[in-house]
Amino acid sequence: MNRDRGRDLNPTIIDRLRRICAPGWIRSVFIRRAVAVALIVCAAAVTVAQQHGSPSSTTLVATRELRPSEALTLDDVRSIAVPEHLVPTDPIAAEDLVGRHVTGLVHTGEIIARHRLLDSRLPSALIGRPDARLVPVRPADDTLATFVRAGDVVDLLSEDARVLARGAVVAVIPDSDRHASTDPGTVLVAMGEDDAHLVASAGLRDRITFVLH
Repeated sequence: MNRDRGRDLNPTIIDRLRRICAPGWIRSVFIRRAVAVALIVCAAAVTVAQQHGSPSSTTLVATRELRPSEALTLDDVRSIAVPEHLVPTDPIAAEDLVGRHVTGLVHTGEIIARHRLLDSRLPSALIGRPDARLVPVRPADDTLATFVRAGDVVDLLSEDARVLARGAVVAVIPDSDRHASTDPGTVLVAMGEDDAHLVASAGLRDRITFVLH
């Protein structure tokens, strides 16, 4: 009896094979445990492979919601490690964005890059023309700010249905928290120089209608 108890505590290879082939719940328990161990080992191997196979870099993300009306500070961003394929092609250093403005609402945790910041090169970058200009446009529709977004392509019409500009690009939208529903504010729109002069002139007399593409 003592010999059998000793074999139970120190089973031989033959004893292990017998248990595998044994019928009933003993074999089921053994199989379940073996599968569980195998899954744990596989999960650990995948984790290690991902860590070694995905090099990371750092980029800036917003620490809070950023609005175009607010000048940026160093407290508005932080640096985090991300996979290299998520790093923007136009990164910016934290000290270079101080005092600048975003082109549209940026959510907490969203990556910050140069193309999200307003600067003198923005109009040309938006429409791909060296003569691009930014024009503040007061929309005829008071609800425009609720559905238009930075980057939208629009045509601009006067109150008498004249086409003032085609294929213009929305650059900056008004901050909805700073304008009542009866005051939609102005929208900055990028367009060519000739169209910009025409739109600016028409805007002195009346509001402009936006037609979204």
